[in-house]
Amino acid sequence: MTTQLKQSLAILNMSKVELEEEIRKESEENPLLDIERKEEIDWEAYIKNMDTGYKREVNYNPDNDLNLENMIREDVNLYEHLSLQIGLYKISQLEKEVCNYIIDSLDEDGYLRFSEEIMLNELKELNVDENTFLECLKKVQQLDPIGVGARDLVECLILQIENAGEYDEDLINIIKEDLDLIASNKVKEISKKHKIPMQRCVNLVHKIKSLDPRPGRLCCSEKTVYVQPDVIVEKIDNEFIVYKNEKDSYMLKINNFYKEVLRNTSSDNDAKEFIKSKLNSATSLVKNIQSRNHTILKIAETIVSCQEEFFNKGPQFIKPLKLKDIAHIIDCHESTVSRGVNGKYMLTPFGVYEFKYFFSSAIETQNEEMASSTSIKKIIKETIKSENKKKPLSDEQLSKILKESGISVARRTVAKYREELKIPSSSKRKEY
Repeated sequence: MTTQLKQSLAILNMSKVELEEEIRKESEENPLLDIERKEEIDWEAYIKNMDTGYKREVNYNPDNDLNLENMIREDVNLYEHLSLQIGLYKISQLEKEVCNYIIDSLDEDGYLRFSEEIMLNELKELNVDENTFLECLKKVQQLDPIGVGARDLVECLILQIENAGEYDEDLINIIKEDLDLIASNKVKEISKKHKIPMQRCVNLVHKIKSLDPRPGRLCCSEKTVYVQPDVIVEKIDNEFIVYKNEKDSYMLKINNFYKEVLRNTSSDNDAKEFIKSKLNSATSLVKNIQSRNHTILKIAETIVSCQEEFFNKGPQFIKPLKLKDIAHIIDCHESTVSRGVNGKYMLTPFGVYEFKYFFSSAIETQNEEMASSTSIKKIIKETIKSENKKKPLSDEQLSKILKESGISVARRTVAKYREELKIPSSSKRKEY
């Protein structure tokens, strides 16, 4: 396999984000490559400014006021987010240092796992006593997201309850004593133990389940991975048009200066060889990216053609489709389609979908039509969503409901689909 073919296959396999990272890397290593970011122009705003005469003004807008919820940006992690808030507090320099030390000691879920003894020992140089430490910890526990700085799950949940102004003795007692029973959904046992009416107990358990056991996840230290659609599907004059998503893409150019150096007969031979090598590399990269874009667009257009009902009516109308079906239509190898589908996304009238979403196995219905596993999963999900929570449907009952709809699916297949949807079994879904 040639180097160019290897690169071509690797580039086809990349997601949009991975490709842009590869382009940045190549441009740093190859002086012949120039990259420009394509920006999407807001024509409406541009024309408006042309009409009115553009003037930069600063007007009061309450939305521009400091809002802690707006302080979490994609490049700010949990520790920076908390430290930024502490910086706004009117407290002594020593207290700020202790607060920041506590923040740096939190794990990614937002918990303080170190004992008070260890923390005080490490703060010995600052002459911090126990009272100062606990006061600073209390300040950290008041920061956004609420629940950070807790030393265990019980404290984390109670902090959230107190912050919401919903302090309730029964609620606190259940949190302190019965988290294991909540995990097993044993509401009746909790009700009996605390002598609480059943309906009130159900409401309290719902309240506890709505709390976040890992508040630090809201702005974890890992950089968030954002999905960028590779193609966009729009309906124009009753016809679906598929086009490449150019927003925030990079446009590659080969630097003309180095081409002139090659043409110049008086240029140094070693320099010419170096430039020739880099020119071949740059040309190869540009061609492989063009080939990738062409292949992805062909695959997307074929998916839209094969799944026309989905694009007209919605996800419940998705049809069975296999990679080999697309490969046959666009006349290429199945492995090429597999690479062209991997990590690629499509913006549709119904939202952003991974290309893989449109491929699923087929199950024959009673009227000899074919239903996709994706559409069957959707039916299972919707059926469970509307079930009687006190008498949840078993996998056998779900299988019978599907059969009544003309779709014959075995109980074990229903169980498999339910697990893939991350829906617990009927015994764990039961509410009392």
